[in-house]
Amino acid sequence: MVPLPGCWHDEDVHDWPGRAHVETLRLWPELERTVQRVESLPECYSGLLLIGSLCRGEGDAISDVDLVAVAHEGGWQAAWDARHRLSSGALVTFDRFGPRPAVAGHIWLTQALVKVECLIAEPVAGGMRLRGDAAVLLGSAEVLDKFERKPAHTRQEIDAYVAELREQHNISEIESAYGHLITLLQREIRATTD
Repeated sequence: MVPLPGCWHDEDVHDWPGRAHVETLRLWPELERTVQRVESLPECYSGLLLIGSLCRGEGDAISDVDLVAVAHEGGWQAAWDARHRLSSGALVTFDRFGPRPAVAGHIWLTQALVKVECLIAEPVAGGMRLRGDAAVLLGSAEVLDKFERKPAHTRQEIDAYVAELREQHNISEIESAYGHLITLLQREIRATTD
């Protein structure tokens, strides 16, 4: 696949150990576009982190893209206001707020039905906790040190969080249906590979 102009050739864009595998996945073009969009907004974002299975090189054909767009210190609102520029061309977008300051989620489904979950976070006391592995795609490598680090969530914790969101009606019908589709696909894929 041909990289988007300027995206991965810029010396400010970092590599990570799992990249070779991720380049083979159907979500690669959307990851490239999102990196390029964040890179084009230096007044809003000081960095971009890849989190979850993709940063470990463990993603598969139905993986989501999990990112953290890092806002400049004191600039969370401007970064949040620019979020729709990150999801340009999406079929649908969703926003999710939690109890912590200077962090919220902007989620979108692309035309290729790739789900991108992008936290927009400013490194502030009491703000976002960075859980598990993370790879810096854009910005200084020290950006990881600005966030409180915690161990990765267990599968049970993630499932409980999603169940809580559903109970509180904080997941749209579209996002819920997409989640059910992914669950069914995972079962089918596992059944054929076992």
